[in-house]
Amino acid sequence: MNYLDASTWTGRWPFALIDAHTSRSLTAHLGRHGIRRALVSPLDAVFAPATGSANCELLRLTRGVAGLVPVPVINPALTNWREELAAMAADPRVRAVRLLPAYHNYRLSHRAVDALATELVRRKLWLIVQVRLIDERHEYHALTIKPVRATDLGALGQRHPRLRVLASGLLRSEVLAVLPKHPRLMADLSFAEWHETMSHLLAKVSASQLCFASHTPFFITAAARAKLDPSGLPKAKLAAIASRNLERWLGL
Repeated sequence: MNYLDASTWTGRWPFALIDAHTSRSLTAHLGRHGIRRALVSPLDAVFAPATGSANCELLRLTRGVAGLVPVPVINPALTNWREELAAMAADPRVRAVRLLPAYHNYRLSHRAVDALATELVRRKLWLIVQVRLIDERHEYHALTIKPVRATDLGALGQRHPRLRVLASGLLRSEVLAVLPKHPRLMADLSFAEWHETMSHLLAKVSASQLCFASHTPFFITAAARAKLDPSGLPKAKLAAIASRNLERWLGL
């Protein structure tokens, strides 16, 4: 089975003793779990005053590393987001950008997000919205981080019907509440946990809207594989969720 991972990260997370992966150590780690391709974003962009340095380092360190697709982090609340997007889009490996509204202090209803969405469509780039990085109940005690509201995702899609949007980090309950109402919205499985997760989700959600994600290094990589490997899904659905849905979404 081919796996294309929708959510992996390089760099250091300051609030937990998790692996601070480089591009090469991440590739080796994923390979040990049978994951040969992954989208990767820089953790250094989460708390930085500006994302540019972290994004440039991501592009530099993933160059020549087979299997890693760089996904820069864009902050539309900053005045230079157009220049930052143009610099990232100049690299042909970049197919999508990631937003971190909860950490960069803006809502998806912000007018700059609409401007960014229009520019992404023009450039034929797509959007990954990071709903949460960790369960907000487990955030560092001095932080008050509220996840992206699932209803805002649907509203964004309605305002920009030509934009491809992938929601990363939706809880199981949010996946079930939002995806059936918005058939063009994709979601990864990183935070979707339940007994017999796949059969539970697929009772209400189309398999074409779901994609595999390990959320390495925040989560145990083997646990993501365990959602699919023993699921008993038909091979076609399993292959779609493991890689083909995301391949199609990215235009790979």
